[in-house]
Amino acid sequence: MENYEVFEEVLAFDPLFAYSEQTINKILKCRTRSMENELFMDRLLKTLGLDKPHELYPPRSNQDLRDLHQQIIESPSPDHHKQSVLYYILKDIPDKDVHPASAFAEAVFLPERYRIFMDGIYHLDRAQFAKALDYLTEPVLIPTFPEEIMYTLCTHPEQRDEQLPLVYYYTVSPAITSPKVVAAFFTILAKASVAEAFFWARKQGEPSHRLLFEQLVNNVLDGPEGDDRARKSVELIYLPFSGEEEAWFDAYLGQGRGKNLPDAEDTLSVRRTMTSRSGAVAYSDKAFGANSSDGMDWTSLGGSVEGGSVMAR
Repeated sequence: MENYEVFEEVLAFDPLFAYSEQTINKILKCRTRSMENELFMDRLLKTLGLDKPHELYPPRSNQDLRDLHQQIIESPSPDHHKQSVLYYILKDIPDKDVHPASAFAEAVFLPERYRIFMDGIYHLDRAQFAKALDYLTEPVLIPTFPEEIMYTLCTHPEQRDEQLPLVYYYTVSPAITSPKVVAAFFTILAKASVAEAFFWARKQGEPSHRLLFEQLVNNVLDGPEGDDRARKSVELIYLPFSGEEEAWFDAYLGQGRGKNLPDAEDTLSVRRTMTSRSGAVAYSDKAFGANSSDGMDWTSLGGSVEGGSVMAR
C-alpha cells in the first residue's frame, strides 16, 4: 500500500463497500449496552480529535465511510494512531481469503503492540470479554484506558465471569483512582477473598480506606444466606484489625449504618470476645444459640473461639 490516506487504497478490495444493516445494528446494540453508552471505538475517535463519534461510527453508507476515513487522516495525531483506528474499522468487514484488516496492518507496518491492543478493544466492544483479555493482558502493551476497561469488566450486564476483572488487575496492575471504578472492583474482590479485599483497602488511603472497610463489612453480612456467608463472616472477624479499624468496626455495627445488617450484633459480640474487649466470655442464647442464624452457626463459632480454631459450616 503506497498511501493509507487514499481511500481507494485502504479499501482496494471493494471501494464501494458499505456496512450491512445487520453490522450497523449489531454495533449500535453493543453501544447501548456499553459503559455510559460509549464504545472504546468512540474513545479512540475522540483521542484523534473527532467530535460526535456516535454520529461517525458506524458509518451508514459508503459515503459516510469515506467521510470517516477523511476525518481520521486529517487528524493531527501520529500515523500509528490513525492507522490503528483504520485497522479497527477494517475488522468490521467480513472475512475474505486474506482479511482486509490483517492485510492493511502488514502493508503499513503497524507495530505489533498497536495491533494487539486494537484486537483487544475490538473484542471488548463486542462483549467478547475473555477473548479481549487474551490480547489486553499481553506484556508488550502499555495500559491504555485501564480504568474504563476495569469498569467494563466489573459492571457490563453481559460480563458474568467475576474472575476476569481479577485476571486483568493482577496481570496488568492498572492504576485505579476513580471512586466508581474502585467501588466496582472492590465489590468483585470482596466476593473472591475477604482477606484480599481487606488488605487492598488499606492501600487506598483516606477517606477511601474507611469507606471500603465499611463496604467490606456490609458485603459480607448482607450477602446471600448460606454457607458462603458463614465462611466469609468467620474470615471477617478473624482479620487483623488495627486499632483504628477496630473502632470503625464497632462504630459501623454498633451505632452506624451497619447496625441493622443480619447478625450485626452477634458479629460484633464475637469480635469483642476474641479480642478480649468485652471481659469474660459469656455465651448468651442470642449470640450463640443452638440454631443457625441466617446461615451462620454461632454455636460452632463459639466453640471455635474457645478452642482456638475456626470451623465454618
